[in-house]
Amino acid sequence: MSFIAILLTIFLEQRKLLGGIRGWFNNKIEQYANLFVKRDFQTVREIRLYFIFALIPFLLVTMLLMILPLNSHHLPYFIINCLLFVLCVDILGWKDEAKKANRGSDFQQFVQTFATKFFATTFWFMVLPSVLGAICYLVLNAMATKLRARGEESLVYSVVVDKMLFWINLVPYTVLIIFIAVAGDFEEVMRYALEQRGKVKLSFFYLENVLNEVAFVAIGKDKFAKPHAIEDDGIEDVRSTNNLFDPKVVDYVVALLYRSGLFFIAFVSIISIINLF
Repeated sequence: MSFIAILLTIFLEQRKLLGGIRGWFNNKIEQYANLFVKRDFQTVREIRLYFIFALIPFLLVTMLLMILPLNSHHLPYFIINCLLFVLCVDILGWKDEAKKANRGSDFQQFVQTFATKFFATTFWFMVLPSVLGAICYLVLNAMATKLRARGEESLVYSVVVDKMLFWINLVPYTVLIIFIAVAGDFEEVMRYALEQRGKVKLSFFYLENVLNEVAFVAIGKDKFAKPHAIEDDGIEDVRSTNNLFDPKVVDYVVALLYRSGLFFIAFVSIISIINLF
């Protein structure tokens, strides 16, 4: 069922048919998330409890679905899950973001958009029962985004939210790194990954930077590095450190993500076909 939902989503996105209804759905997710984060939190424990409270309704629905004699082979179950997948997963949105990217930057936000809105959401859709895995992931992300924006008000917000985002993204980001390695320079990516042993930080900011660096490593970023300017006195000019890469590096990263996404979709399709038997 998963590969049918993915193909349907791609078809609808390419024809720009999801803008209105997906915007409405995302707005409802944000409204629901806001019910739990609009208050002022005083302690770390309080924030964690409200994140748990937000998930309780979805856990109850999951238990109900497990009790009822429904499975992926029932037509109503299939249709509902397929429609919710279409609303939850943004497969091609990162591509439009890449067109507007700052091509001189050594950090590309569209890589994170690909990872969260497509890969991680699809990953949790497959791993957890029904489409509730994807919805729970979106709710947690929406809550985290709102609290992250208030991080300047309190260190409690930024620390707790950063760690929470780390834990819900750790597994999908790790799996994505493997797909990126397969789609790019596998040996270099694995070497970089092994170098991170002992350096891991329980921080989503760290996870974002690792994924971004993996994308550059996978395309062989060294061949795009611009030489630093050397002043007459022999001192290196570091004023251009935000423009370390040739602008065309973005095109290579986009191509890399395309290949990674295709490999992932092929993998999902194989799993879905196997589950039919």
